[in-house]
Amino acid sequence: MARQQKDISMSRLLSCCILIACLFAMSFCMQYSNKYTKVHAESVSTTITPFNILCICSYNYSYQTVPQHIQGLEAGLGNLSYEITYENMDTKRYYEADDIEKFHDYLAYKMDKIDASYDLIFLIDDSALRFGINYREELFGDTPIVFMGINSFSDASTSSALPDVTGIAETLDFEANYDLMQSLFPDRDEIVVLCDASNTSTGEYVEFLKFTEKHPDLNYSVLNASYYTQKGLKRALNELDEKKIIFYLDFSQDGDGNLYTIKSAAAFVNENTNHVPVIRLTMVNCTDNILGGISYSYTAAGEVAGKMAAKILNGVDADNIPLVTETITESYFYQDALDEFGISSAKLPLDSTIADEHFNLIRYYEENALILNLILLIIILLFVIIVIQAKSNRQHERMLNNDYLTQIPNRHYINQKLTQLNSTFTPYGLAMIDIDYFKHINDTYGHLMGDALLKEVGRRFAGIATKNITFARIGGDEFMMLITGSEIDNAEKICQKIRKVFEFPITIDKQKITVTLSMGCALYPSDINDPTQIMALADKALYYVKENGRNGYKLFSDL
Repeated sequence: MARQQKDISMSRLLSCCILIACLFAMSFCMQYSNKYTKVHAESVSTTITPFNILCICSYNYSYQTVPQHIQGLEAGLGNLSYEITYENMDTKRYYEADDIEKFHDYLAYKMDKIDASYDLIFLIDDSALRFGINYREELFGDTPIVFMGINSFSDASTSSALPDVTGIAETLDFEANYDLMQSLFPDRDEIVVLCDASNTSTGEYVEFLKFTEKHPDLNYSVLNASYYTQKGLKRALNELDEKKIIFYLDFSQDGDGNLYTIKSAAAFVNENTNHVPVIRLTMVNCTDNILGGISYSYTAAGEVAGKMAAKILNGVDADNIPLVTETITESYFYQDALDEFGISSAKLPLDSTIADEHFNLIRYYEENALILNLILLIIILLFVIIVIQAKSNRQHERMLNNDYLTQIPNRHYINQKLTQLNSTFTPYGLAMIDIDYFKHINDTYGHLMGDALLKEVGRRFAGIATKNITFARIGGDEFMMLITGSEIDNAEKICQKIRKVFEFPITIDKQKITVTLSMGCALYPSDINDPTQIMALADKALYYVKENGRNGYKLFSDL
């Protein structure tokens, strides 16, 4: 019955452990799904008319800042029901006045063709802002406008002052990057500002000049790619020495009219500089050739703009949403460049992202904490289950192999040992031991006193037991002694030692009881070649002792 209850408790414990692991796994799956599953706003309800949004981008979608802005924008709009029409000006290639006019005609034609009516206008980057503001009355009327990615602070500030216009000024964190430069490269004392004549770069350079006004002792020079031929630009970059550091603002065109993508421009800079770190102030994941920096995050800025738009579409007056001018940055670096300059990740700002980072156990745990905690919990539960099961097995084994009263080995255990020895024909000695007149003790003092006496007999046997001497209770007042190894030749001395141990009375409840033992011992193969008959010989020696006055021992070889 006790064992059945034990099995039921173990089963319940296992069930609880599995249930906890399953609940944790379900929680992980729900969080994982919430984190990575995008809810498509259009599917929220088919009865709600979606908001109609027009987004005008200065550049085409292949320009790396554009998809990052859009990704953030859509995240910021959240679960609103909306439809967005994207129009790209592509001013990196088509930026003349005639090009802008043709884009106007194209957009006006499309809007007229479908009789478009928009609930909100997004304008991304400087050229789109200027276009949108210049043609607002003609094309959009009083439709609210949200802009982002505006390098010219004056344009952003002026535009946000107009009715129903707000947005984000792209504010580069020159201060933080200057502090970073001094921390990582204290021996480099000159900043080389890399820029070009584009609207984007011009706006960034103006903000840099404002930064220098706060640092009159700042040592810097300007490398405007638009004023150099490609060959001259290569030479200028190659002449930069190890005292300089590049602040990379923007570079999309040289003086020869060659156009560069963000990635090819960064590769061009890297190929033509020798051990000069390049700090990038805008985050575009351009190439692993760039060191990185505390960079303006287009995705994060787009998300802020999307949330501003969501408020407006939900009824908040755009004039009540102020222009965002604080820096929106992420610290982003490339491992190969960090290795080139011997920079440890410990020197970088907290929460920095490192592209192609060497394996970092702490960072890996931080990025995968949920799944790793789940695995750890399962391992702990399995460990607990194994420990409990092992403990249960040990207890079961003790119950199976130990006598419940005396806690010394029982008949089952000693029979197993004998079977092992007999199967290998290993020499051993076997003694049968009875307590003399135990029935009389039971009748005189009672069964409780008899049990207490048996326990003390077992305790004294346990005090004699060694690796090669094993005692077992095989029933009632009957015990057995197994002798193996080097002790086989000492069988008689062991019997004498047992007699000596029991010369002292056993005291139970202040009652002193004198206990004597009768012992018969036989040895294999000294006494017989058949190990299955050794117990019969020991019994024969025991009966000899009993028939001759008890309180003694006899070796079968002495009969």
